[in-house]
Amino acid sequence: MSQFVHVWSRRAFVVCLAWLCLSASSVATAQSPAQVQSEALRLDELVSRLREINKDIRIKRGERDIAATGIDRAAAAFQPLSKVSATRGRNNQPNTYEEALARQLSSYYLRDGNDYSASVSQLLPTGARLEVGSTLSNFVTNINQMASGRPPGVRDNRANWAVTLVQPLARDGGAEVTSARGRVADLDLAVADHNRLESESVVVASGVMGYYELVLAQHRVAAAQEKVQTAERLVLQARELARKGLLPETEVWEVQNTVSRYRAGLDEARQGVLELQDRLNTFLLASSLDDTRRWLAVDPLPEMPTQPVASGMAEAYRRALDTRQDFQKLRKQLEREGVQLSYVTNQALPRLDLTASYGLGGLAYSAESAYSQAFMTAYPRWSVGLQLEIPIGKNLEGEANLAATSIRRENALLELKALEVQIANDLHTSMNMMSSAVRRWVQWQDVAQREQQQVEFERQRFAAGRSATREILMREERAVNARLSLIEQQAAYSRARVVFESAQGVLLHRWSR
Repeated sequence: MSQFVHVWSRRAFVVCLAWLCLSASSVATAQSPAQVQSEALRLDELVSRLREINKDIRIKRGERDIAATGIDRAAAAFQPLSKVSATRGRNNQPNTYEEALARQLSSYYLRDGNDYSASVSQLLPTGARLEVGSTLSNFVTNINQMASGRPPGVRDNRANWAVTLVQPLARDGGAEVTSARGRVADLDLAVADHNRLESESVVVASGVMGYYELVLAQHRVAAAQEKVQTAERLVLQARELARKGLLPETEVWEVQNTVSRYRAGLDEARQGVLELQDRLNTFLLASSLDDTRRWLAVDPLPEMPTQPVASGMAEAYRRALDTRQDFQKLRKQLEREGVQLSYVTNQALPRLDLTASYGLGGLAYSAESAYSQAFMTAYPRWSVGLQLEIPIGKNLEGEANLAATSIRRENALLELKALEVQIANDLHTSMNMMSSAVRRWVQWQDVAQREQQQVEFERQRFAAGRSATREILMREERAVNARLSLIEQQAAYSRARVVFESAQGVLLHRWSR
């Protein structure tokens, strides 16, 4: 029995493909070759095209590339920053009474000069900001120009350099805080990667199931065509018998009505194939108005197992938790919310900074002399201090951010737990779907064989004049329907297997690159 069904299934598939090719060829001839073209499509070829062309997959790849730029943005916080400025200025203003007493040589003050500054700052892993900078002022005033003993036309050069360190002791202090942005960027990239693979898995699963549905739809067309051909043959026989007076005209009408009903079913089956072809075009970003190709699925449905699916639930569940992209994504999101919670907890603290600086200054008629050790070492300067910044009353912003982040972390944990439950239920459902399809397939094997035996028996009775055309039609239709139901169970098993592989997160492994 199993051999009979297997042979019939392969034969029906070949007949189906041949008939569809001839049908597509005849339609192309009627509508001109430029309008309709039939193109064979293998399943692995469809998957390959989907992974390269599909809109959702390409968008997720773009989002992953965008997330990757966040790593550079986070690393930029530790990039040394240089600042350079040059200013040309002239300041002319009247003296105050007090200034006039000190500047007895003039009633106004005029400063003409050039000011330059350069510095390099660096954020340290501890959160400290270290800055090394220097300033140079090249200037002359109306006061020092009139001073006795000053060489005529010379300008003063005041040089300074300093090292400044600001170390946060509470808010923004510590390696955990300064590295938080980089850790979040890394986790965002990981989440984007999981999103990309999850989207790819969903699209591939939809494409594979659509392919199996197209194979089944093509079988339905072949079955409908077989019914039409059988009915048309019986119409000719019925007319011949009616002409000889061996069959009433009403039975000829009944067979003709059956032909019309079968042709309507054939048209409906062809429409089903067209809809699935258009769905595949949508997956592949191909407009059916611009792209006249009509896909022809040439790969048969997967072979059916001889026994219902074994349990293995615990192993499948463990594999799903290790490989499912959406579960790994939620794990990364939960970790990300933990990093964010640690960061906003720090941001709710008062700002307490340790500041320290040390510098030297020099003044001479030339810039080179002003920067020389002889001039600068005589004028050192330093400072050490603490700076405290704290809101008066409650820290509303810090507490609000902390509360919101805590809720987001709780929600992420809830989503992770809910997905664990969903994975278990998805596995249970899909495993039972496969087992049920196998059991139904075994039952329909017996049905298909018995229906075919009934057809052969009824044909013998009809040839002996002991049966009616309506009985032949009924038996032929039931036999075709039984064989089609067998194919439907095979398609149901194939789709259930896709669901099972998706539930485990291993679907893409079959088409790994």
